[in-house]
Amino acid sequence: MGAGTGLRALAGVTLLGVLYAVLALPLVLVACVVGTIVDGGHFFTSGGAVLWGLGMVALTALLVELTGPRRLPAGLAVDHDEQPVLWELVRDVAEDLRVPAPDGIVLTGGTACELRVVRRPGTWLRRHLVLGAVLPHTLSGRRLRVAIAHALGHSRRRRPPLADRIACHGVDAVVGIADALAGHGAPGVAAGRFARLYQRVCAPVVRFEERAADRAAARAYGTEAVIDALTELAAVRENWARFRIEFLDRGIEAGCVPRDPIGGFRVFHTAEAAAAPTGAVSGRIERLRARPLDGRGVPGGSDLDGGSLLSEPARLLAHVHPYLLVTDDDGHLGPRGFAPLDGLAKLPDEVYLEHVVGFVEARRAAALGMSARRAGVEYPVSLGGVLGLLVEGRGAELVGCHGDDTAGALAALLGRAWTDSGHGRLRPNWAGASTLTDRLGNELDPTAEAESALSGPAGAKALRERLRAGGVSLHFEPRPPMSLADGERETVVGHR
Repeated sequence: MGAGTGLRALAGVTLLGVLYAVLALPLVLVACVVGTIVDGGHFFTSGGAVLWGLGMVALTALLVELTGPRRLPAGLAVDHDEQPVLWELVRDVAEDLRVPAPDGIVLTGGTACELRVVRRPGTWLRRHLVLGAVLPHTLSGRRLRVAIAHALGHSRRRRPPLADRIACHGVDAVVGIADALAGHGAPGVAAGRFARLYQRVCAPVVRFEERAADRAAARAYGTEAVIDALTELAAVRENWARFRIEFLDRGIEAGCVPRDPIGGFRVFHTAEAAAAPTGAVSGRIERLRARPLDGRGVPGGSDLDGGSLLSEPARLLAHVHPYLLVTDDDGHLGPRGFAPLDGLAKLPDEVYLEHVVGFVEARRAAALGMSARRAGVEYPVSLGGVLGLLVEGRGAELVGCHGDDTAGALAALLGRAWTDSGHGRLRPNWAGASTLTDRLGNELDPTAEAESALSGPAGAKALRERLRAGGVSLHFEPRPPMSLADGERETVVGHR
């Protein structure tokens, strides 16, 4: 037992030395270059290179210690008076883990749940629980309790936080420098490459820290409770990333934002089938199962909806709303800050979905129109011109110009033509499915119609007749959509 502990300690010291050396490598190289210029070859034979190298490593260690604690992400700091139930939960978890309660709670966008340390003021360290506003609205009270336990597990007192400071805080430092120098030519490229190198070197320490926090939570609540929370948390994070790409990012591009993105995400997350965790989360679960801990169990009354832990959720959403739209999963603002939200319209769910889905379909339809022009359709390109190309038996040329998405783009063109005519209505939902209905409420199937038209001239002729009978103009022109936030648009009082 003693020999094993000694070997682990030796391995830890060796790894820390490597981390210091890697972080200090740029300073060591600069010192060697300067020493060579000043002293020539004598710089290496006299031992000066070794002394300078050790000095740079020591200087780097000092800089990591002084600048290591992270800055807080963009978010809303809440005290006990504002969120008493949430604070009571966090303090209960801290007591269960026998660790100090955090000094503050910051609600931010995304799905973050971690403990961050800041130096404020002077050398005073303050711990803050950073909690993504998505989690209390999505996780059950039981799972949220375990997720917070994992975050607070990083503040356990059983070992010095040296490895965590060098690895995690060092990564923050080099990534911050890389972000600051991004886009500035060779220095930015070099800083980015070095940041990626340092992240790879520090990965073992970061993984160790995560496993140790998992076991701290398992000692309090049991292995199965931690595995259940990790599995659900991984699913929430994966689905939130997809939700942002498919709905929020596209909405910002279309010039609008939803009034309640969390409500939309809950529908989206419920409709998605839960996938088994992969990658690092899968490895953490396997390690927990290999060395299970019974724990004391999750306290009763923890099966409530996590959203019930928040006071005045509507008011809270109004404050956190911008962070949900522009921050990443770690709560970091992009280089443009909140600038992407300037001039955007805040729309109700139904109107927002119709506009965003219509914006995407209009873009696909416009791309198909450009491909049809290259295939030989006369300008201006219209729905009738595209169908005429197919009636002539030149569907293969259109597919060759547009690619594998031809059927989907033609379906988007048909959907836009139906809605533009006033004889069709698009009915999208947060689950990612959308239906097109006629005036009588009968569902239309533009995808099947597009595939039929591409199958041969007969299918294209039949589709053209059905469109005419349905009141759809064949003169409809697919044009690139305009964002609500750009240019002039007609309103009840004229142009803006």
